[in-house]
Amino acid sequence: MLVVGTGGSGLRAAIELAERGIDVLVVGKRPKADAHTTLAAGGIDAALSTMDVEDSWQQHAADTITESYLPARPDTAQIVAENAACGIEDLERWGMPFARESDGRISLRFFGAHTYRRTAFADDYTGLGIQRTLVNRAAQLGIAIIDTCYVTRILVRDNVVFGAYGFDLDSGERYVFRADAVILAAGGHTRIWRRTSSRRDENTGDSFRLAVHAGGRIRVSCRRSTGRRTYGPCNARARHHDRERRRGA
Repeated sequence: MLVVGTGGSGLRAAIELAERGIDVLVVGKRPKADAHTTLAAGGIDAALSTMDVEDSWQQHAADTITESYLPARPDTAQIVAENAACGIEDLERWGMPFARESDGRISLRFFGAHTYRRTAFADDYTGLGIQRTLVNRAAQLGIAIIDTCYVTRILVRDNVVFGAYGFDLDSGERYVFRADAVILAAGGHTRIWRRTSSRRDENTGDSFRLAVHAGGRIRVSCRRSTGRRTYGPCNARARHHDRERRRGA
């Protein structure tokens, strides 16, 4: 299996495959220690009920659908909300330094659109903690990672994907990867906007372009917004949004 993207999504997918005994390679254009995931500050949502016992994955899913102004797919919202706690448990088992209450419970706080407290966090460096945890777990499993590779095309024959083509950003060396399947986890597309806090060489829509050129269809992504969708070097107003998010605005 080939995973394109060295951020949180790509590494998590690779870890799952490796734990199931599947040979996997991860490639990406940013250093694995400095993927966009590292800039996510606020937290990760799951109805753990460590702070509010009334919370549930059903309420989490309902909040997500409501805040999307209803276009969000209910089946997708259910899958994410119902399995979120397992994701937190995995990260905790692999050493993620979540903030905790005095009795050892994982601490949760409000974020936008939450009926109850359900955002687990690691101070204001949650994304950095997640990325380091996943990088360490990938190393434990012996997962091969090439984080200087820019993939330019998914290889397809007779409507079947069989690999990817790219080049090394440092040396210019060309790569041809053969794989039984390819997972695209190459980030978002916020660099298409005039104003964005994404760094210059990230969130450039690579996954979307690769998928379309390979004959795939793009599904509109409708998810809950929590104020600001992008992170990184930003202006004072964007930082204000982060403060408001932490209060649940």
